[in-house]
Amino acid sequence: MSFQNYPFFYVFFISSIISGLTTYFAWRRRKVRSVHTFSILMALVTWWIFFYGCEVVSSSPYLHLTFLRLEYLAIPWISGFLVLFSLEFGGYERYISRKSIILIFIIPAAVFFSFYTDGIFHLFYQNFSFYEINGITGISVTHGIMYQVLSLANLLSIFFCFIIILRFFLYSPGAFKNQLMLAVFSVAIMFIGLSSYYILPPILPDFDISTLFMGVVGFLIIIAIFKFQFFDLVYIPYHSIFEYLHEGVIVLDSKTRVIEINKNAVSILGIYGTEIVGKELKSINSMLQEYSDTLTGGAYTQFSIEKVQDDRVFCCYVEMYPVCDSRQSFLCRMIILRDISDLIKTQKALSEAGKKLHLLNSITRHDIINQTVIISGYADLLGNSPPDSPISLIHLERIKKASDSIQKLIHFTATYQDLGVSNPVWLDVAKVARKAWDTLHPPDYVTLMIDTDIMIFADLLLEKVFFNLMDNSIRHGGDVRSIIISSYEKDGTTILVYLDDGVGVEQGDKKRIFQRGYGKNNGYGLFLVSEILSITKINIMETGIFGKGVRFEMIIPPGETRKPVEEKP
Repeated sequence: MSFQNYPFFYVFFISSIISGLTTYFAWRRRKVRSVHTFSILMALVTWWIFFYGCEVVSSSPYLHLTFLRLEYLAIPWISGFLVLFSLEFGGYERYISRKSIILIFIIPAAVFFSFYTDGIFHLFYQNFSFYEINGITGISVTHGIMYQVLSLANLLSIFFCFIIILRFFLYSPGAFKNQLMLAVFSVAIMFIGLSSYYILPPILPDFDISTLFMGVVGFLIIIAIFKFQFFDLVYIPYHSIFEYLHEGVIVLDSKTRVIEINKNAVSILGIYGTEIVGKELKSINSMLQEYSDTLTGGAYTQFSIEKVQDDRVFCCYVEMYPVCDSRQSFLCRMIILRDISDLIKTQKALSEAGKKLHLLNSITRHDIINQTVIISGYADLLGNSPPDSPISLIHLERIKKASDSIQKLIHFTATYQDLGVSNPVWLDVAKVARKAWDTLHPPDYVTLMIDTDIMIFADLLLEKVFFNLMDNSIRHGGDVRSIIISSYEKDGTTILVYLDDGVGVEQGDKKRIFQRGYGKNNGYGLFLVSEILSITKINIMETGIFGKGVRFEMIIPPGETRKPVEEKP
C-alpha cells in the first residue's frame, strides 16, 4: 500500500478516534432511552471518518475507490439513524412504528442501492476521474441525482435533530441545561460542517471538511457525558410520561374541547382512528358522551360506568378535576379514566368465595357435630353391653366409622381453607395443568396432552381443579392411558375440555358426582372442583359416554378468557 503526504492526515484519524470513544462511552450506557440508537449512529460516523482518512492518504487510484466503497457502507444510513435518535431522545416514541421506520430508512436504502449499482445505472456519480495536483492524487466526480438526494437528506436530518434538541433545551429544568446546551452546539456544528462541504469550494482536492467537524462533535459529547452526566441524567419530557400513564387521561380547555388525550384513554374509550383533539367532549361518540354535562362542570366529580363491550362486562371509574393556577384562575379540566373491570370481577369473586366458605364451614361443623353425637350414643350403648359380645363389636365398628368420617371432614377443611383467600387472577391453563401433573407424579404409562393456549380468570386453586381431575382419572378411571386438555369456542363462549380414555361415568351419576360426599374415596374431590370454578362463574359438567372415558366441560363466561401476553426478550 502506497501513501501520500496528505495535509490533515493525523487530524482525520484523531477525529475517528474521538468518534470511536464517543461510540464506546455511549454503548456502555445503551440501556438508557435513545442511547442504543445514538451509539449505532456514532459507530457509523466512526467508520466513515476512518475509511475517509484511509482514502485520502492512499496514492493508488484502486485503493482510493476501495476505501470509498467501504465508506458508503455507513454514510447512507447516518441520516436515518439521526432521525430515529431524535425521535427517541425527544420522547416521541409513539411515532416510531414498523411503518415509520420503513419511511425513515427508505431514502438511505435507495442511496445505498444506487451507490453500489452506480456502474450500471449511474444515478450516484455520472462519471469520475483521477487527477494529481502538487503530488496529491484526488478524484474528480460529476454528482448524480441520488448524490443530491443524499445531501438533502443529511441536511434535513441534522436540522430536524437540531429543532428537537433545541425544543428540549428550552423546556427542560435547570439541571439539564448545560448538557443540552452542548448537545445543541454539537448539532449546530454538524450542520455547519456539512453545509460548508456542500457549499464552499474544497481547500484541497477531495477534501471533506465535515469529517473534522464530526471530531469536534464527538469531543463535545464526551465532555457532556463526563462533566454534565449526558446519557446518565436524562430528562424525560412530560408528554412522554403523560402518554404512558396506566390511567387514561383527557384534558379539556375552558370551552370543553379536548386539548390532550393519551393512548390509554383512546383504548378505554375505543375511539381508534378518530381525530379527537380540538373537538368538544359532547360531540365525540364515546361512553362519556352522555356524561358530558357532568364532566364539564366546575366541581370535582366521580362515578363508575358499566357496559357490555366485546361480549364482556366493562367497568370504568371516571374522575374529573378542575385545574387552577396559583391565583385560582381556571386553566383546564382533567378527566381520569381507570379500567376497573378486573377489580370488580375480583370483588365479586371474593364475595362469592366468602359465601361459600361460610356455607362450607356451617355444613362441615354440622356434620362433625352429627358424627360426635353418633360416637357419644354408641359409646353409651357400648358401656351397657357385655364385653366381647357381637353387639359390642357392632357398636365399636360404628364408632370407628364415625371417627373416620370426622377425620375426612377435618382433612377436607384443610383443603378448602384456602378457597378465595387470594384474589382471582389471569392464569395460563397449560402452565397450571402441567404443574398439577408434575405434582401428581402419575404412572409412566399415562400421558398428558395439552392443546390450548388460553388464560382464564380464576381462583389460584385452579391447580387443585386439575390435580383432582387427574387424580380421579388415575384412581377410578380404570385402564387410563391418556389425558387430553383442550378448548374451543361456541357461540362466543369458551369451553375448556378435560378428557381421559378410561371407563367414564354412568349416565345416572353425571350430576351426582359433584355433590358433596358422593364418590368412591372421600366424596369431596369433584365437589371441591365445582366450588373452586364457581367462584368465577365457571360451570362444569360431565358429558362423556360411559365406557369411552370422562369428558368434563368447563363453560367459561364471555370475557373471562384471553391469550397469553408474549414476553419481550
